[in-house]
Amino acid sequence: MTSIIASKLSSPAPQSDRTQGSSGPNVATPSLNASGDRANLTTLWREPEVGAMYRNTEYTTAKQSPTLIDYCGLPEDVLASLTRPIRVLDMCCGAGVVAAHLQARMKKLGIERKNLVQLTCADSSTSQLEHVSARVKDQGWTDTKVVVADIACLPFDSNSFDHVLVGNALMVVAEPYAGLSEIFRVLKPGGRIATSTWAVEGWVDATRDAVAELRLPGSQQPVPWPQTSYHLTRSWSPGLWEDEYFTAAMYNAAGFTTISTKTEGTSHTFNDGQQLHTAFETLQLGIIYRFWTAEQREKLAPLLAPTISEHIRKKYGGEPFEVTRTSVFATGMKPEA
Repeated sequence: MTSIIASKLSSPAPQSDRTQGSSGPNVATPSLNASGDRANLTTLWREPEVGAMYRNTEYTTAKQSPTLIDYCGLPEDVLASLTRPIRVLDMCCGAGVVAAHLQARMKKLGIERKNLVQLTCADSSTSQLEHVSARVKDQGWTDTKVVVADIACLPFDSNSFDHVLVGNALMVVAEPYAGLSEIFRVLKPGGRIATSTWAVEGWVDATRDAVAELRLPGSQQPVPWPQTSYHLTRSWSPGLWEDEYFTAAMYNAAGFTTISTKTEGTSHTFNDGQQLHTAFETLQLGIIYRFWTAEQREKLAPLLAPTISEHIRKKYGGEPFEVTRTSVFATGMKPEA
């Protein structure tokens, strides 16, 4: 992480011209709204090194994927009873964790080669999409397209998809409200959306005390660090996406009906502090980018991982420990014409 902090985070990452998508990742990345990007650090996710870091979050996000897929109206019994092809969009697909679970579910049911589920994986990060493209090839995913796309300006025709999944992303994109409207547009009448957004990030409590004494030499002030989960979620998200009522209201504003929400937590076992740091490194990087000065980033960021690791070792005596992540799941339908 040292090289990223030193060379990437002292100035905003450049943006390139918007494109209208592609069947592969080797095209220019679409630009984003500048003010929204500054507020949400969206450009940060596009850095190749950060994209590689983000893949480590699959250790925790994987447990949430089955719930998200079910909530989108694609439980096993529905998939098993398909008689006609459906089109599914995994938007803001990241490293492909949701798509991987959907593909595994299809293989379990023996329908992966029946052309019944036509999957599109889309993201604005070419680094992430290169990884997804490799998974498509290496893991034998069927009927899968990989497309560069900005959620706020989707390169798809209206009324194109039967289901749209957005896992752990809507709260960190630059224009989530425009994104919901775009998803409404590309869904077919009667089509369904499902999203998951963070509610409580339990790793914040696990790391808070570790960073309490991290400061520049001669300074009396420790570096800022979230003291509770909402210090992270509310400083990053344009809206209260950790709240079921707010999420449902935004679905309503975008035009969705038959809206349901629920909040669920998943528990995750970590062997040591380094594993914890690695799993949440991208979010910690966002904290550093938003709250720390350039000098703090340069001099103290290299100390973050060993500081957290040593604190965790002392706190848990070198034994495995549990961290809980809680998410808001929401679903809605585009009304029939």
